[in-house]
Amino acid sequence: MTVGDSLARWLRDRKISHVFTLPGGMIAAILDAIYREGHTELLTMHHEQSVAFAVDGYGRFNGYPAVGLSTGGPGATNMLTGIASCYLDSVPSLFIAGQVQSYLMKGNRAVRQFGFQECDIVAMASPVVKAAWRARTGDEAVSMLDEALTLAISGRPGPVLIELPSDVQSMPVKQPPRSEPPSAEKIEFGDLATVEALLEQVANAERPLILVGGGIQAARAADRFRSFARHLKVPVVASVMALDVMPSDDPLRLGMIGMYGNRWVNLATAECDLILVLGSRLDCGTIGTDVAAWRKGRTIFQVDCDAGEMKRVKSAHTIVADLGQFLDAALPLARRRSFPERVGWSARLNELRRAWPDTEELAGCPGINPNILMRQISSASKEAAAYVIDAGQHLWWACQSILPAEGQRFHPALGLGPCGFSIPAAIGVAASSRKPVVVIVGDGALQFNIQEFQTIVRNKLAVKIVVLNNRCHGSVRQLQEKLFNGRYPSTVSGYDAPDFERIAQAYGIPGTTVSEPYEVERGLGWLWNDPERAALLQVMISPELNVFPNVPFGSPITTMESLARPRDVSPVPAYTKN
Repeated sequence: MTVGDSLARWLRDRKISHVFTLPGGMIAAILDAIYREGHTELLTMHHEQSVAFAVDGYGRFNGYPAVGLSTGGPGATNMLTGIASCYLDSVPSLFIAGQVQSYLMKGNRAVRQFGFQECDIVAMASPVVKAAWRARTGDEAVSMLDEALTLAISGRPGPVLIELPSDVQSMPVKQPPRSEPPSAEKIEFGDLATVEALLEQVANAERPLILVGGGIQAARAADRFRSFARHLKVPVVASVMALDVMPSDDPLRLGMIGMYGNRWVNLATAECDLILVLGSRLDCGTIGTDVAAWRKGRTIFQVDCDAGEMKRVKSAHTIVADLGQFLDAALPLARRRSFPERVGWSARLNELRRAWPDTEELAGCPGINPNILMRQISSASKEAAAYVIDAGQHLWWACQSILPAEGQRFHPALGLGPCGFSIPAAIGVAASSRKPVVVIVGDGALQFNIQEFQTIVRNKLAVKIVVLNNRCHGSVRQLQEKLFNGRYPSTVSGYDAPDFERIAQAYGIPGTTVSEPYEVERGLGWLWNDPERAALLQVMISPELNVFPNVPFGSPITTMESLARPRDVSPVPAYTKN
């Protein structure tokens, strides 16, 4: 058999169900081999950036890699943005890029290029992957596959890239013997004494909180975490990457912390006396840039598999561990203890939530209130497997106000923050789950990869697209309003958007538009009229709307700007022990 044949059988044996691709001459042999083998679905996109974003969405949702396959040269370089997104958000993923024949590569020749479309994707991708390898022989190519899969799912997950020159793809190789699929390599955790000390402090704390980050889902440890938190009876705040760890109706779920977080959550964090951080790197978007203010007056424990990410808050007690293994050790120890109800602390948190509802941040705004819209989307979308969110103001409104139900996932791409993520990532989720997926996207971000509407139609995917159309690049416009005296080059001036209802209809996706608050319920009912079919709802909102609250750079996260004025004083009495 050839390398291409061996790769196709490897995909089958390793139960990799999808290869997202766009055809090119330098991968024609692989495409043919996968097609002939017949077990792995080849899902053809319309841009290689979308190939990589679809792999990203698949990996986030399933915790197991799909493969992104591109030709060499521009095909490979087009994948780099999506590869970087996988790397920064710890998404397990595999990428295979074609290349010119080995004898046409420039090697040590003093030329820019020797073969047509030759480009060193291994060197380009190296900073944003766990590993990037070039196979030079058939046997080397075959041996790389299991190693790449193991690396992608081990430790802190991420992407691995293999470059296959086109002549290597056709080299003869022996069929490798069947073997057990590789499993993730984990560093054993057994420091029970440290866990006991941590649990002792949690039990004695008067106002504890747990802060969860993206590491919980990356470790596939959400179920174990929920059992742990419920036994400890400790309220849970979440970073953007962990808003789906606790279902919205769980009484322990508080909401989002951070620069655009829920106001009551930021205030609650400032009042806690102990915080247990699980799987968050505590970046400035989560705790603000005033780290000293955030750490002052509380005990902090931080657990993560990546020691390099635990140096921002120097006073934290750090535990380097895979979160799944940490919880496997901590949960039995926690069950041997009893933890207090903390009635006074619960009452205080409820008081803060009532005082600062997210749906009132834009109270009195003209037209449709985006936070209220997100609540309405949540109510209408109980059948959705996931919400996939693009980059822009709509991201923060969704983070503040979407209420994921039990089992629903919430997928933003936050590390890189790429516009154009949502549509192809939703394709990755919908293709693997065969369930409806909600996309929330702005008019600016939608135009990055709108060509993938055709992929949705061709594959009959139930992607429910809600586009918030404010006729501008809102996030940058909000920045310009604050810092540049209301001058709006390229965000308002020099920018426009089409009628997305008509664009969707041209692709064969039903579309409709709502412009007034009283129309939203009808529009969402229309969107879900046929749960098995794609549809687009265009929601017209005011271009003048800003995201509130937001924390000014350099301020503690308790100083939050609002529609009316900065607010840094709690409106309700301070906590008293009950």
